[in-house]
Amino acid sequence: MKKIIIIMTLAMVFVLGACAKKDTSKTIRVATAFYPMADLLELIREDLKAEGYTLVVTDFNNDYVAPNMGLMRNEFDVNMIQHEHFMENFNASNNGDLKIVMPIYHATFALYSKDYTKVEDIPNGSEITLPNDETNLGRALHLLQDVGLITLKEGVGPFAKLSDIESNPKNLVLDNQVPLNQLSNKYKESRLAVMYPTYARNLELVGNAERLYVEVLSERTESFAISLVTREALLESEKIELLKKYLSTEKVRNFLIENYAWASTPAM
Repeated sequence: MKKIIIIMTLAMVFVLGACAKKDTSKTIRVATAFYPMADLLELIREDLKAEGYTLVVTDFNNDYVAPNMGLMRNEFDVNMIQHEHFMENFNASNNGDLKIVMPIYHATFALYSKDYTKVEDIPNGSEITLPNDETNLGRALHLLQDVGLITLKEGVGPFAKLSDIESNPKNLVLDNQVPLNQLSNKYKESRLAVMYPTYARNLELVGNAERLYVEVLSERTESFAISLVTREALLESEKIELLKKYLSTEKVRNFLIENYAWASTPAM
């Protein structure tokens, strides 16, 4: 009899513990870092409200660390700041369990120049500013290879490093690497940079202004889609399913096409 009581008690503790962990909040907390994510969320605010959920958006203005750390600490339910490779790198460095929910758009990654209108006009020894994080540096080096400025060693994956460069015929200076949120300011000095449209927009550059070369969407570059990300424990939750449902609607897709086509291609 005592054994039965003990077993039943343990079972109740397990059930109550599981219930305590279940996400019953009717607030969806989202961290963003750049345009147009907050605008996309405003488009679906009323849809979520009709489902009984309140949307709370916190913008970190080009800070890519705080939204991920906050997501890990349960300060947010999701964020909309990164691509898969950036997330995986964060997970590896922070023992994280962040997961991709869905891709949202492919950002237009490009080589920008204040002084030249053709790639072949770039002089020998020119300095090109690049992102300094592992994933975006690799992406930038592949872009420079695509445009014919450098050649990478055969078989190099997405996380290419300077040591993976096989040839650099123009002797370009590529060790001027800065955090993503410093690219705009550094570009003013170097006058050549590989960067995302977010930072071009900070400089009031829209459309093809000062673009020398735009990355081509391919099987390799598709994995860099800016995505909706959550913790593993929330992947199957109702709030995540609702975000997927409404962020996949035509009105969200059309907003991107009508307002941000110069900088993105919808991925949902």
